[in-house]
Amino acid sequence: MKAARITAYGEPPELVEIEPPAEAGPYADSVAGPAEVVEVLIAGINPVDLAIASGKFDAGAPPLPYVPGTEGIGRMADGEIVWFDGSHFPWGSMAERAVITEGGGITLPPGINPEQAIAFGVAGLAAWMSLDWRGELKDGETVLILGASGSVGQIAVQAARMMGAGRVVGMARSEAGRQKVLDLGADAAIGSEGNIDELKASIFEATGGGADLVLDGLWGLPAAATLQTMKPFGRLVQVGNSAGTEAPVTAGHIRGSSASIRGFRNFWPPREVRVEAFQRMCSLAVSGDLEIEVEVLPLEDVAEAWDRQSRSPGHKLALRP
Repeated sequence: MKAARITAYGEPPELVEIEPPAEAGPYADSVAGPAEVVEVLIAGINPVDLAIASGKFDAGAPPLPYVPGTEGIGRMADGEIVWFDGSHFPWGSMAERAVITEGGGITLPPGINPEQAIAFGVAGLAAWMSLDWRGELKDGETVLILGASGSVGQIAVQAARMMGAGRVVGMARSEAGRQKVLDLGADAAIGSEGNIDELKASIFEATGGGADLVLDGLWGLPAAATLQTMKPFGRLVQVGNSAGTEAPVTAGHIRGSSASIRGFRNFWPPREVRVEAFQRMCSLAVSGDLEIEVEVLPLEDVAEAWDRQSRSPGHKLALRP
């Protein structure tokens, strides 16, 4: 079968022909539980895939060589079309076949095609559940999205409004990104460049006195500035660190506002929460109430897609085997 394969940490995948996983193999009784083979229709590409392939991912790196890709849309043996995450390496999603946890897929609701649905997996769930399940967004609260022009951020801007936020502000690096955030319904869009005092002033003005809830895909200086402007009992949900793995956070500001920093990954919510969120987003996309651009490239272009993902493409990238 055709597959992308990582042969050296820190290097992009290459397209190869390899033997497909057998319907019953050594993965059937893996540490992750019983597994099954899925025919991949669309493979998502995400920042986490690049992080894993770097060999420095905090959760560890798979042994080489391996097929990358944690998520995809696939057809099961009985014909059911599902979204899946957490592929069993070395059989990742960037191939014609992948190995996934038995029964772990989420059925696509009627009316949505795989090319749309892939956006509401890793990216969509990070946005939706960070605001709802982890962030506990309340009606009328002010929400700040750090990294709002990316796939997670774009969905979060729209989701925050649907969930009853009173004011939604997005932070994005480029002018084009900020305009996209405004077009999606944000009340204001601000830049992510500048020193901490400049960022604090910009955040304070745009949020009208600080945010109640922050979805942070940046960390670094933007997160540090945000934490110094939080409203009392504000919550920052940490989902990514594209602006840096460290932030100059000062203890006094956290104590002074009783702010909380909440880490988040998609695997923490119960399965029923993930299923409901994924299927609701798909249904909202079908009705035209939730939008996100998805670009699907052929698997043969995996090296190009990998490079573009490393430079933050501003929309969801996916591959078709």
